[in-house]
Amino acid sequence: MSQDPSLFLRRCVFVGINVGALALIFFLVVQPLVSLFSDQGDRLSRARSTLSKYHAIADREETVRAAASRTDEVASSAAFLQGASEGAASASLQARLKAIADQAGARVQSVRALEPATEGGIRYLKAHLELVGSVAAIYATLRAIEGREPYLFVGQALLRIQAGQPGISPTQEPSIEAQLDVYGPVYTHAVGG
Repeated sequence: MSQDPSLFLRRCVFVGINVGALALIFFLVVQPLVSLFSDQGDRLSRARSTLSKYHAIADREETVRAAASRTDEVASSAAFLQGASEGAASASLQARLKAIADQAGARVQSVRALEPATEGGIRYLKAHLELVGSVAAIYATLRAIEGREPYLFVGQALLRIQAGQPGISPTQEPSIEAQLDVYGPVYTHAVGG
């Protein structure tokens, strides 16, 4: 049985057209659908990841709200210089420094306010303190300034031994002149302050 060559050719053309049509359907319909579903799957997994992060944040809501409610308590705590205004807080700082020096046995020669500064989002009031006293009195003053609340810091200190005064024996403890720049964080109760 011999086959007709034209029949064979027609079958080959038929198979070729059908394979071409299937390839065309695959590339125009199936592959874009597969790609679309794959992209949607990736987006869905990213959305699930984002949702889990939002849930984690929402789970910490109580902690965040509690911390926010404590902000005013912390800001008005004894760790900060207090006052209805910066001027009142600065006057309080100067009076506090004078009282600390007097209590430690040093004699205050002068105390004055310096220009306030803001560093790291915290407002600091500054004061310059000049005092005279024995080594022990100056040491006690420095310890008291930096060792109590509100938190105060000595930013700069200049210490000098006073020149020998007539009538003082060489065995007596020398007197020291001290110049201290002291600063501390401030919390004012003023509106907008």
